[in-house]
Amino acid sequence: MRQTKLLETLGSLTVRERNRWRQYVWSDYGNRHKVLRSLCDLILEGVADTARLLPKRQMYEQLFGVQKPYNELIFNNLVSDLYELLLDWLALEKHWADPLEQQRRRLELLVERRLDKQATAALKRFEVMLAQSPLRNADWYRHALALEEAAEALHSRLPRRTESPHVWRQAQYTRYIHALESLAMALALRSRTQLAVMQAETAPFGPEELQWIRRDEPMLEALPVARAYLAAYDLLENRSQEAFEALTGMLQDIHTTMSADELQSLYQCALNHCIRRINQGQGEAYTDVLTLYKRLLERGLLLQQGGMLSQWTYKNIATAGLRTGAYAWTEEFLQTYRDRLPPVERDNAYAFNAASLYFEKQDYAAMLQTLQNVEFKDITYHIGAKALQLKAYYLLEEEEAFGSLLASTEQLLRRDKTLSTFGKAINLNFLRMLRLLSKFRRNSRHYTQQKAAKERAALLDKIRQTQPLANKDWLERVV
Repeated sequence: MRQTKLLETLGSLTVRERNRWRQYVWSDYGNRHKVLRSLCDLILEGVADTARLLPKRQMYEQLFGVQKPYNELIFNNLVSDLYELLLDWLALEKHWADPLEQQRRRLELLVERRLDKQATAALKRFEVMLAQSPLRNADWYRHALALEEAAEALHSRLPRRTESPHVWRQAQYTRYIHALESLAMALALRSRTQLAVMQAETAPFGPEELQWIRRDEPMLEALPVARAYLAAYDLLENRSQEAFEALTGMLQDIHTTMSADELQSLYQCALNHCIRRINQGQGEAYTDVLTLYKRLLERGLLLQQGGMLSQWTYKNIATAGLRTGAYAWTEEFLQTYRDRLPPVERDNAYAFNAASLYFEKQDYAAMLQTLQNVEFKDITYHIGAKALQLKAYYLLEEEEAFGSLLASTEQLLRRDKTLSTFGKAINLNFLRMLRLLSKFRRNSRHYTQQKAAKERAALLDKIRQTQPLANKDWLERVV
């Protein structure tokens, strides 16, 4: 059976989630089709162990017996129905995972059925839950708006109607929601235009369109989240360290009032600012990067589905730790989060970053040994490992090993079809500078002190002018 939408979606679930979905499929409430229940079990066996995933015809025989001829249309329809059951269950799980959403729906249903006594009790419960929630983002105000709408509906049914604040609050919360959603969209669009994936003139939200939010001081006073979005927008506009500190300080103060997705988005703006500084040669920005990553780790904001950590995030964090000289912290991080890496990527990611740590600690023997024990399948790790080895051989003055590896790495880069044009250029330029560096070191032994200084200055100038160039800061240090 080929990889289908059903199999791909099931593959994203944890073991516990797959078990809960099976319970749903086997429940009379979720599904009464016995064949779908059997198909569910057959497919789940294959998700847990791909070697046990039967071909479609064999599954069909398991479901209907060998007497019934195989019918492709019937089987595909069953798979499609099972996929719909999976989507239904995922939607239910999302609903049950949000207590505020549950209470809101209960209240709305009771109001619709004109069960006013029960609705009044549900309204009070909803009001308590909202007050206890730490969130104060657009989702929270949507719930608050629904509460005021229900309260106004119940108030309108009273025999004697008194003055009600509910409509005024609805107007206020509608304005809050509009402001927060406008800010989130403006930030997203501004980020895209800076990445050059969208033309700037297509963005409907610019500085002028946000002025009504900036001018409404009472609203901004009531909405710390709005102030955080404005700070992030200002950082994209101004790119100043003052704007960076304003955003990160605000996030530190109000992080409990925002969802994980919102925090990730705003922290990413701060990280992108630091990365831009690093690309401009401001290596001190790594200190800010490491501080941000530590906060994100503490709050669990970097973990993906199933509690896994992306191998690239793992690498970025390790790089920040190494560039700031936090070797002990980085070693502890690599060990602590090793098992959080996806199993298929774990060995490569750990070995590469451990080797990078050994290199920075100048333990070149341990670095080379670590790299020898792993066969890198990902081209990024493969090239990165070669670069580490080349730097070590250069520093150890292992000229024969250095020359051989330099030639084979260049050949690998030129033949590879998966690397982008930029990826090839940045690494080929690094190899070219390494070759010039090695040549200068050999020849400088025969230079006068004055000529050696002149040649070194010329080589350093060439390194600084070469774009793009991997490991530029290291080349500048060792020239």
